Amino acid sequence: MMRALLRSVIRNATVTHADSASLRIDPILMRAAELLPLEQVEIVNVATGAHFTTFVEPGQEGSGELRVHGQARAGDVVSILSWGFLHEGQTLAHAAKVVTVDAHNHVVSLLLSPGDAVH
Repeated sequence: MMRALLRSVIRNATVTHADSASLRIDPILMRAAELLPLEQVEIVNVATGAHFTTFVEPGQEGSGELRVHGQARAGDVVSILSWGFLHEGQTLAHAAKVVTVDAHNHVVSLLLSPGDAVH
């Protein structure tokens, strides 16, 4: 049996523009969360609780940009979740990456859940 488990999450990200049909995101954040171009992600609007699914596209390196479509507005705080499918035998060794960013979408911490630091 395969199980869907959280692979990575970017917490406290601030939407910079609400004008993209995808999630256009700074490649630095993509690397921190191990996201690939065209990968499916779930976005949760922290203020409204709205959830929506889209795909990732790289933005400008070092810009802190985070562009999404109409479920969020510029200035909204969101969480970006990616999921992976693991066989039952792999689940005990699994740890999700937790990327926390500041108001300008710069990485402030990178942890493995349940709490080990990552370089």
